[in-house]
Amino acid sequence: MQRAHWPRADLIRSFLCLSTVGSVIACALPARADDTQPALATPSPSPSPSPSALRAAAGPCENPPVTAVTTRPGIGRASATSGSVCAAPRDTVVLGVGYRNQETTATARQTLVTYPQPIVLVGLGNANELILAPSLSYSRRSGNAGTALLPASGLEDAGAGFQHTLSDGPVFQTAAQAFMTIPTGYPSGSSGFSAGAPTFQLTYSVAYSATANLSLSAVNALLVASGADPWGIVSRYAGIQETLGLSYALSPTTALLMQDQISAPSGPRGPSGNRALIAFQQGITSRLAADLDYEVNLLPTPGSAQHTTFEFGLSVLLDGRSK
Repeated sequence: MQRAHWPRADLIRSFLCLSTVGSVIACALPARADDTQPALATPSPSPSPSPSALRAAAGPCENPPVTAVTTRPGIGRASATSGSVCAAPRDTVVLGVGYRNQETTATARQTLVTYPQPIVLVGLGNANELILAPSLSYSRRSGNAGTALLPASGLEDAGAGFQHTLSDGPVFQTAAQAFMTIPTGYPSGSSGFSAGAPTFQLTYSVAYSATANLSLSAVNALLVASGADPWGIVSRYAGIQETLGLSYALSPTTALLMQDQISAPSGPRGPSGNRALIAFQQGITSRLAADLDYEVNLLPTPGSAQHTTFEFGLSVLLDGRSK
């Protein structure tokens, strides 16, 4: 198969994180027992093209490659549900899957494996997109990290949402998204993989291209989620998440992404949390991409363990449009 080489600007916009210009009231994906902050996954990057590349052209969301639409990669164990500002084009479907291995170290070592993390984006037309996260993401925790988290296995909660691209210009693009989960997973509780109650999320996002190769971003969200407090009691709480990111196109088909996410609070009656991600995304063709990610918890909750994570994922665009 011959590798497709699309314009560098198309690749760059697939790596810029969504940035939020304002905060919107939101309720988020459930916090997981192993996370020191909500499992709201950070948006996949979606940079804008350079002004010189598309000065007289339509915006980058007009006919985007899979890297400009996929939700991968992103911070968090949950599927990345705040993907690119570009909605999937009408009559297309984007499927993302991944394998995540999280190592937690304290007085002992604990491993949390999550796969296949499926998420489906369905293009509805008119810059609208349906987001589906089936309850098929399996998690298995083994070992003991010196905390109250017991070994367990189960499924994540299912979720669904909607995204609309508000504007699509050569330099800036904006989008709004609503997403919710329902407690279809198991087990629930302080050591489980289900929130035990519905959760909701609302975001407003902006993407910006600084140069032909470098893009910057931020995302801002207000959220309500469920999580375990310092005494192990699961309860609802409200908070915000802000994510800053940058991406750099190393070649027409390869890009480097860095993200930093702050959550306040990180859980019920908890302190702030801070996670960082570095990732590479490789465009194999305009309809197939792979990503390799490394995530670290920069600000563990006092008394809890540190974790580092490696993740690998694939994204594929299925095109039902007439040729």
